[in-house]
Amino acid sequence: MTSEDIALTGERQAAARRLLADPIVTDRTHPEDFALIRAHSDWLIQRFRRVLGYDLTVAADHARLAKTGLARPAARPLTRPSGAHFTPRTYSYLALCLAVLVEAPSTLPVARLAEDVGAAAAEAGLALAPRERMGERRAFTAALRKLAEWGAVGEAHGSLSAYADDPAEEALLSVHQEVVRRVVAHPPHATADARAFVDEHDTADPAGDDAGEIALRRALAETAVVYRADLSERQRRRLANHQWRAAAELGDLLGCDTEIRAEGVALIMPGDAAAEGGAAFPASDPVAQAALLLLERLVARLSPASVPESAVEVPEDVLTGELAEVLAAETRSRPGFGARSALRHEPDPDTLAARALRLLHDTGLMHHPDPSGADRSGWRLRAAAARYGGRPSGGGGHDREQGAAETPATPPR
Repeated sequence: MTSEDIALTGERQAAARRLLADPIVTDRTHPEDFALIRAHSDWLIQRFRRVLGYDLTVAADHARLAKTGLARPAARPLTRPSGAHFTPRTYSYLALCLAVLVEAPSTLPVARLAEDVGAAAAEAGLALAPRERMGERRAFTAALRKLAEWGAVGEAHGSLSAYADDPAEEALLSVHQEVVRRVVAHPPHATADARAFVDEHDTADPAGDDAGEIALRRALAETAVVYRADLSERQRRRLANHQWRAAAELGDLLGCDTEIRAEGVALIMPGDAAAEGGAAFPASDPVAQAALLLLERLVARLSPASVPESAVEVPEDVLTGELAEVLAAETRSRPGFGARSALRHEPDPDTLAARALRLLHDTGLMHHPDPSGADRSGWRLRAAAARYGGRPSGGGGHDREQGAAETPATPPR
């Protein structure tokens, strides 16, 4: 293979990883990545359809990868810049904003949008009033910030942050209607309830062999670790028969390696995947750093690689004690840790532990039936955690970047 061929392949795979991590890419939000996607659109459209069964649309100013299947196992909650998950109220504002913006002019004052959203909420029988209270405005502007992150709207004048604090602040939005229309990949239709709608789009275990193999590739691409014990008997057989072919197909599309072990299979993304938008672990943000330190300590104490099962129970007192040690280490290593201010994006100690545990659950390194709950019992350390080695609980130092180039990636949907 010539150097030109290697460069061409690298560009295509980098574009594919960007789309897998950020299914909406625009010339405003990711200009360099979008240029690559446009240049290799034919290859990307064909490969995503063949390997993962995903539909890719590439327009003049945006690209949208519409994903199918894995509605539950690969779903990730939307978050604010602080890392806090969207509340049901914020999701309601997001849906209402989309409903209003689809027929909005190309420029629109935020105050006018708030008025229209309030009217739409009243028509739907929802008690939402984004113009009246600060808490309502902040939920409303959080939804708009997410739309701005996706390239559906932009701040033409003023800022959404200023409007959130004071409705008298002027802010003008630029509206990109084609992107607005693409945000919802699978528009809702009449169903009995929300669960029925999700069930219709969840095809993690289809009956047909071809569809079943595509479902396995989706699981490998969209989840950090696929454990054989978590699969149905039918999918376990398919994984045993087709795992090397799946590894080759995904490696060609994404430029990743595949780690295949008795407990399961994980994709190992290139070291620059995090820079391309993938949610890699370890990472440099405070939650990921605390999660890595906790994982190291638990692995050192519990040795998950030494037991035949795919997970080992974490006693409640052990987890509570190690979390306390992690928070103490964070306090020592970062002056001012836990100090509150209106501009802080770091989680305070009260929420850092919960978010670190949720991250470890989402990356397949730990498991709990209800990872969002406050219960410290019932957590299990999974087999993939053993790759982080772990230092003894009394060990010093924070060598936290270990393994960053060879960690499973968990791209959001």
